[in-house]
Amino acid sequence: METTRFRFLVLAALALGGLGLPVQAQPSEKTAIRLGEAEAGNLVADAVRQSVGAEIALVPAAAFKGSKALSPEAATALLDPATDEIVVLSIRGSQLKDALERSVSFAGTPFAGFLQVSGLTFQYNGSFDVGERVVKITVGGAPLDPKKTYKLATTKPLADGQQGYFQIWKKDQIVAGGKTVTLAEAMRALPAGTSAKVEGRIVRVDK
Repeated sequence: METTRFRFLVLAALALGGLGLPVQAQPSEKTAIRLGEAEAGNLVADAVRQSVGAEIALVPAAAFKGSKALSPEAATALLDPATDEIVVLSIRGSQLKDALERSVSFAGTPFAGFLQVSGLTFQYNGSFDVGERVVKITVGGAPLDPKKTYKLATTKPLADGQQGYFQIWKKDQIVAGGKTVTLAEAMRALPAGTSAKVEGRIVRVDK
């Protein structure tokens, strides 16, 4: 009886998919943004950076419900929540490297703290020891300067230290002043026709 019931459930699921009816999303669709660069991540990170005029932006995978979005409207629908505020931090280049090391510390395993980026590119080797995986970083096309101070835009939860980033920066590095902008508002400010693609901002070199 149980075997018959199992076969029925499998056939029903296949039938629904074949008819084009909604079925549960595959795990890979939900976790892709927690493993590497994603279309939605690039689009949102760009919007976050541009909304406050920062040099770079970091947006955690925890802020997304999915990874595929070719338009601002589609990306906004994936934000969780879209009402998160954007915060500016003043950080050193060495702290940026530490943040990226934290981002890839679970290389190969979905991590809510994996960072989508804007204004920078980086390469890492997932087979190296944790804390020594990032092998190259460029900011605005130039090599990262560990001693330089950079203006970083991110979400308030990440600025407050969620996903373990309290180890990287402190709340007193948050830049006060300026208008309050939410993720949704930043997305609406993108120019009409803006699209997204994966373009090599984050590259794992051992794959």
